[in-house]
Amino acid sequence: MTNQILIGQRLVAGFPGTAITPELVQVIRQYKIGNIILFRENISDAAQLRTLCADLTELIRRETGYDPFIMVDQEGGVVTRLSEDCVNVPGAMALASTGDPGNTYLAGKLTGAELRRLGINFDLAPSVDVNCNPANPIIGVRSYGDTPSTVVKYATGMIRGLQDGGVLCLAKHFPGHGDTSMDSHLTLPCVDKPRTELEKMELAPFRAVIDDGVPAIMTAHILFPTLDDSGVPATMSRRIVTDLLRGEMGFTGLVTSDCMEMQAVQKFFGTVNGVLAAMNAGVDLVLISHTTRLSGEAAAAAAEAPCGRPP
Repeated sequence: MTNQILIGQRLVAGFPGTAITPELVQVIRQYKIGNIILFRENISDAAQLRTLCADLTELIRRETGYDPFIMVDQEGGVVTRLSEDCVNVPGAMALASTGDPGNTYLAGKLTGAELRRLGINFDLAPSVDVNCNPANPIIGVRSYGDTPSTVVKYATGMIRGLQDGGVLCLAKHFPGHGDTSMDSHLTLPCVDKPRTELEKMELAPFRAVIDDGVPAIMTAHILFPTLDDSGVPATMSRRIVTDLLRGEMGFTGLVTSDCMEMQAVQKFFGTVNGVLAAMNAGVDLVLISHTTRLSGEAAAAAAEAPCGRPP
């Protein structure tokens, strides 16, 4: 496997529209981008989505020699990407309100089976953030509850269900997005808590799902000064990704970033610079979800930078 292929395997690209664009073909062909993320704008109905996923798999297999991860944020509820003619389940808070963890397992298994049928093999769900800040503008009903024990009680069922349904899944947003009053899509939040408090609240669900075998974890674009005082968000922090998540917490699965076009990264660091920093921090799969050309620019920059070369 060439270095170019290795770098392309670590990048996840997005594109506009419901069919493969010439720009996406060119970027995949030139830079060997190995993975795709889809959003609602890419999906019109189930038949179109099946065709699109088959075409994407064939294109990437032909150009790189490897099958892609085709990803989607299909949490259920307010974060639903699939069209109305597909199976769509309720969101985290609604499922937890039933009081039966078996319902999250069933929702996960139904979702996993539907995604697999459509050609998607990686669901970027669930959120294991604790909804501990009423002013949080982005988590809210996406959380299973306001205590770590409640989150774990329901999230573990969703994780097992998704895998039994036939897709890879993850827990997000590490080290925790529940206690922010700002949206990392728009700015750079900061969670300035003592380590002891982080352990009791934010980190507790992640420790539990790691022990339960979650296959992947997504990082957050949030500052955690207690964990890393260098002024970079968790996604770009080697102290948080490699030292804490990998080292102290013993996680051996895949680590993905959140989208590097979110303003928490783009506005304060630049998307391409952020991608390189995330790779250097130890993130395995780095998402550039909307602007296809940025995936090529990031791949080119990574090829010139030691941090872009996989260890």
